[in-house]
Amino acid sequence: MERLSLDSSVVVKWFSEEEDTEKALRIRDAFVAGQLEIIVTQLLYCEVANALRYKPDYDSERLKRAVNALTNLHMRVVEIDRDILKRSSEIAFDCNVTIYDAIPVAVAEKFNTVCVTADEKTQYSKMKDKYPVVLLRDIIL
Repeated sequence: MERLSLDSSVVVKWFSEEEDTEKALRIRDAFVAGQLEIIVTQLLYCEVANALRYKPDYDSERLKRAVNALTNLHMRVVEIDRDILKRSSEIAFDCNVTIYDAIPVAVAEKFNTVCVTADEKTQYSKMKDKYPVVLLRDIIL
């Protein structure tokens, strides 16, 4: 079974109509159908909830429903252990990105897969030549 590490920029699209939402939903649907394994950390849940909190069309109730739906997916959640945090630190310094942006890439490396992101300006453009990062729009499912 194929597996992917997802950046929060992809998962936010499961709950908000944006560019490439359809592709993001295809990833989610493949996961739900058992065709794909999604590997994330607890940080993803915080980042997604925070991003949705600032969407103009979200209120407290809609955010709670989205958080409930997200946690009910039961994606594979891996701990941000010493190795992932150390590797994330190296990636962050190497590419001049935040630790937050580097964590799903370190997870992808650890599990021999790719990190899918919709963040072309930061994550993709700064990491594409050195690390396993692909743009959501380039994913073929």
